[in-house]
Amino acid sequence: MKIRNLDTFYWIANLGSFRAAAQKLNLTQPAVTARIQVLEQDVGAEVFVRDTRSAELTPAGRKLLPYAEKALELDSAIVTAFSDTATVEQSVRLGASETIVSSWLPDFLTDYSKTRPRLTFDLTVDSSNHLRNALVSREIDLAFLMGPIAEASITNLDLCEYEMVLAAAPSLAERLDFWSSAAIAAETIVTFSANTRPHNQIREALAPLTHGQPKITGSASLGAVVRLGCAGYGLCALPRSIIRREIATGALVELKTDLEISPIAFTASYVSGAVTSSLAEDISAAALAYLA
Repeated sequence: MKIRNLDTFYWIANLGSFRAAAQKLNLTQPAVTARIQVLEQDVGAEVFVRDTRSAELTPAGRKLLPYAEKALELDSAIVTAFSDTATVEQSVRLGASETIVSSWLPDFLTDYSKTRPRLTFDLTVDSSNHLRNALVSREIDLAFLMGPIAEASITNLDLCEYEMVLAAAPSLAERLDFWSSAAIAAETIVTFSANTRPHNQIREALAPLTHGQPKITGSASLGAVVRLGCAGYGLCALPRSIIRREIATGALVELKTDLEISPIAFTASYVSGAVTSSLAEDISAAALAYLA
């Protein structure tokens, strides 16, 4: 039984179609079909239902999948352990929130790539909610996001925390020396997009002061939040590290306030037992060491 046939089977099962697996593996659909036919001869049973448009597993296919995952993970671990990482070509689909990308990720990837010059990254920058869905559906291999992800199949490693602050353009900030929650509730708040932890916490804190309708503008683009804050559109609630430059130059002023916003915690999260889990674990460990 060839590893490449198990690999093809794995990707069809996880991506949901022969076409998607062919694109992932840079193969033609006939080549993918041929590999599955050989695999079925090896196991003595059909592994996919043939009369459906999607790649639905047969009972034999469902039985085979966990064994295929273990075999592929072991194969990947062996390659990693006994190969020169400077010469082995590998690729990982990395998802990262904009907070991470705007702070330490570029420098980390630059340093990490020096130890694995043949490793390539397919980088996706998106909201943590979207990254979570992409990871669970295995559209990405590793995510640096607001975590953890409460799924049995996901491994979460604590990565870093960011302190949240409120800031505003000088013209708005100078109105008060101290911003009470009531004063904040009278203004527009610009922050992370809806259904994120900071957004939800701010909404819950201000709801009693605004008849349940706080004025919050959320955006998945932190750059847009910063620009809106600098323009005087409203008070921006962001990690201090994201607006350190604007505070230093006077474009934004950090506010003294009694509104407490919890630090946002990020994790390195990946699918346990997936083909790429050994590599994802190595990258995660390197990120933790980099941030230590």
